[in-house]
Amino acid sequence: MRMRYLFSLCLSVWLAFPFISHAQDAADKVDRPKNAWYAPDYVVAQHAGLIGILAAGIGYDFGKHDRTNAELMYGFTPNYGFKNTTHTFTTRIYYQSHPKPLFKGFQISWIRAGAGISMTIGEQFETFFPKKYPNGYYIWPTATRILPFVGSALRREFQGKKRPHFGELYGEIGTTDVMIVDKYRNKGISVPDILNLAVGLRYSL
Repeated sequence: MRMRYLFSLCLSVWLAFPFISHAQDAADKVDRPKNAWYAPDYVVAQHAGLIGILAAGIGYDFGKHDRTNAELMYGFTPNYGFKNTTHTFTTRIYYQSHPKPLFKGFQISWIRAGAGISMTIGEQFETFFPKKYPNGYYIWPTATRILPFVGSALRREFQGKKRPHFGELYGEIGTTDVMIVDKYRNKGISVPDILNLAVGLRYSL
């Protein structure tokens, strides 16, 4: 019940703001100098979000005004001893809207939306379809998940020696392919029951 109330509150606040930004002056969208093609553009760390209790990795931004992002992350969920700890490797790609001025140097991106695919290594996860389950019971092996998500981000830029850097705090609401299928098959499952909240940090290099 508490989770449902929190979800409703977050969704209401998020939808209260415009989904699509108006055009801004070209001067407000000057691209940041790029790293070498092989060098990451930023580092990222995240708590929850179905990719481990704590995950970290690197990211690349590209596309018009660097609004498209791709990330490679490793996450873990501790259990009783290292043997039972799960290790999750995730690739994500998403779009993030251009940041808008908010207050005192802070900027906000109202939209960040995308999806990831994860591979989890652990005793209870199967890389291939388990033979003990009937055909069609799982649409993917239990170790693999598709992870759609949507959220917003708050950032602030800092002046570096050679170019500006930014630090960013973001929040996301996400789910998995299996949870969506479960919701479709079982009408008794509510939408908040299949959602997960995540928070994370990004810092440009």
